[in-house]
Amino acid sequence: MQQRDLAILHDLFYFRFADTPALHLSARWASGGAGAHYIPKRIAQLWHAGYIERFQSRQTLYLHGSEPFVYTIGSGKASAAARTGLRPADISADRWRQVLAEAAPARDRVRHALGCIGIDPAEIERVLHNNSELALKHYAGESSGVRHHVLAAEFLSRFWFDARMRGDAVEDIQPDGIADLSFREPDPRRYRDLVTAGGIVPIKPDCLFTIRGRRYALEAETGSSGAAKLRMKLRRYARLAECKTAVHLLLHCHTASHRDLAASLSRAVSSEVRTVITLTLSPQGEELQSPREVHT
Repeated sequence: MQQRDLAILHDLFYFRFADTPALHLSARWASGGAGAHYIPKRIAQLWHAGYIERFQSRQTLYLHGSEPFVYTIGSGKASAAARTGLRPADISADRWRQVLAEAAPARDRVRHALGCIGIDPAEIERVLHNNSELALKHYAGESSGVRHHVLAAEFLSRFWFDARMRGDAVEDIQPDGIADLSFREPDPRRYRDLVTAGGIVPIKPDCLFTIRGRRYALEAETGSSGAAKLRMKLRRYARLAECKTAVHLLLHCHTASHRDLAASLSRAVSSEVRTVITLTLSPQGEELQSPREVHT
């Protein structure tokens, strides 16, 4: 496998799900910015070889128009099931055994490739299983959260590409499902609206990572969350900044209007608690070389 193949697998493992443009940036960086016209073919070859799985994208409220394929790294189970032409619930037990047997070679290749880039075997098994379960729901047309992962990958791929092309490494990546900034509130009575029944302030970003010693937390906002929910999220990050080491919050919004709402809420929250929230806001499609930062 070439270096750009391993870069695609590495980033897709942490993205969970991503579309073609996101993977294209991972490969471009690994190729030093050259050979861009070969990358789509290489992605297709990885799919044909069974290293990655590919599914049709679907129209949603927050991703419009003609869309590229959605890719993931799974056990091969979802792709094999999709080839039956049946919904997962309609596949018989005998057919499922056939599906799993068909998926085994691809699963072994993926395990080996991910092991070569240093990913823990137990984590590989966990992610392959979880991705496959989400992919099954996605191809069946059920609610899966796949589109939310794709939206997050859209931002991460561009943000990481810009950093890497400057010569900066993206380190200590904790993806969705692992990333956790939750902490025990020292004054749960005063901040009872922020905490769970156990006195914990829950903060679980879509991704955590470090660039040049700076810790970033990504929150991808599809626009489905109302002002109250978004305000609560920002208040919890503000409380995190008060109690612990602050992170730089990256809020990737679907639209400029949702971005402006977030900026307004951020200023209001910071004014109330007198805490600085360091926030970068980006609407879908905005160039990230000069992100809009809001220091409130």
